[in-house]
Amino acid sequence: MVVTHNVKGYDEFSKKMEELENGNEPVHVLFSGGKDENGQSWCPYCVKAEPVIHDALKKAPGNSHFVHVDVGERAYWKDLNCPFRKDPNTHLIFLPTLLRWKQPQRLDGERCSNQDLVEMMFEDED
Repeated sequence: MVVTHNVKGYDEFSKKMEELENGNEPVHVLFSGGKDENGQSWCPYCVKAEPVIHDALKKAPGNSHFVHVDVGERAYWKDLNCPFRKDPNTHLIFLPTLLRWKQPQRLDGERCSNQDLVEMMFEDED
């Protein structure tokens, strides 16, 4: 069964990735806009992509990890010095972004709402 982790902010994200890097299991990471008190993200593409991604998780290997990262408020994300944008391991430009940690596989923006592409991301081990 896929182990799901929810983290908020850059510090929590960094700490969680350090923990997971010690294992040999595949790690997929979803970066999305912060949510309000009603659980709704300010990012409309994230709202559209989230159910597609969570549905496709059933295609992921049973020994894998899925990390959902809340990048924070819109103003924080839009700052060009946002650490998520500057991190050499993420190089984030768009939200949402789904990637396989430390691997070339990556989907961003509207592509994260494409069921076939998302399922391939979870299935493809090469």
